[in-house]
Amino acid sequence: MRTVWIVNHYAHHRERDGRATRHQHLADGLTEHGWHSVVIAAGTDHPSGRSHMRGATLRERWTGDGYEFCWLRGIDHRGAGVRRAVRRVADIGLFTALLLRPRSLRGLPRPDVVIGGSFHPLAAWGASVLARRFGVAFVFEPRDLWPESAVGLAGLTERHPVVRGLRRLERTIVRRAAHIVSPLEGVGRYYTDRGQPTPFTWIPNGVALDEQADEPEAPTVSQTDRFTITYIGSMGPANALEAVLDGFDLASRRAAARGGPRLALRMVGDGSDVTALRERASRLQAGADVTWDGRVPQDQARAIGRQADCLVVNMHDLPLYRHGVSMNKQYEYMLLGRPLLVGAPVTLEPVAASDSGVHVRPDDPESIADGILALAALPAAERDAMGARGRDHVIREHDYRRLAGVLAGVLDDAVAATRPTPQRVRPLRPQPRKPSE
Repeated sequence: MRTVWIVNHYAHHRERDGRATRHQHLADGLTEHGWHSVVIAAGTDHPSGRSHMRGATLRERWTGDGYEFCWLRGIDHRGAGVRRAVRRVADIGLFTALLLRPRSLRGLPRPDVVIGGSFHPLAAWGASVLARRFGVAFVFEPRDLWPESAVGLAGLTERHPVVRGLRRLERTIVRRAAHIVSPLEGVGRYYTDRGQPTPFTWIPNGVALDEQADEPEAPTVSQTDRFTITYIGSMGPANALEAVLDGFDLASRRAAARGGPRLALRMVGDGSDVTALRERASRLQAGADVTWDGRVPQDQARAIGRQADCLVVNMHDLPLYRHGVSMNKQYEYMLLGRPLLVGAPVTLEPVAASDSGVHVRPDDPESIADGILALAALPAAERDAMGARGRDHVIREHDYRRLAGVLAGVLDDAVAATRPTPQRVRPLRPQPRKPSE
């Protein structure tokens, strides 16, 4: 089997983190296509910031059936405010330094290709350095666009030194890439528009169907007189949950005035904004109808999701999202068989293609409230049908084993393109004899 190294700072592992996500599922699926995967990640969890390593440990390794994980020491950055931000930057710096330290990766099987993911760009850059060091192809996997994310989420301008530095780093990473893969479908066009056309393959996020064997055939919606909206996932600045709380409060007051069902909002997960969000909810008129489950194991989160009347996701209205949106939660939501309420600046194609949810304006409490009330007004059978269409769609189109086959094709092509072409050896021709004297 050939070997691929997948560098992603925040790759999750079921045994360590209580949940598996994109890279563990793809690594597992690649084994069926002749690839042994080594996922290289940090020893810190996202979004909590908790470090899993203690003492002087700099590396931990897990080996499974056909793929493995290698965790490099990170810096615990739990908490909030400036201290968290500084420690998170330090975590990025330490991970990158250890990634480039030859001793950190000693004993790992030699790669035939290296994938670098850009949750932050230094990880992708470090992966490109490793590829050059081993003389193999580098495949770039932008999960977030930099410096677009800094401009959109942090409010920096193009003239800011950080943005200028990130632009230079981005150009270097793309220039070194033999191929680009991304869950963001517009990324290939984005780099072409910036003067760096590179072969591109869209590999969206997906679902692991083999984990659903114990799932009931029908959703387990709570049999109460309440209409429950549920959010499951990270609670940080990028998740735009303030508008969800405010929209829920508006919808609750309008439903009460019209004699409609009593609404409930269930928040499942954690992140840097949890404390501020709970304080915000406590000031709302409908705050008593908001419940907080905290972070729970993936199986329990799915059970909670199947009890919801609808599942909600919201995003900020930012220009960077025009290049594509692919959240893990949207596919997980659809697999649970419940209708979606989506606040996004672009249409989520799987939701639209399957007619499994309602799109509203992003970051807009009024629009979110309208969406909640519209779903609550539908007959339960119609909501069930919406959820079933979404589930059928992701099973058919977004099974991670199918997506791993697409990635395997990219890796095969990258290796073939970088393999030295054998030079033709000309047969020796007999030399004419010199005439005898």
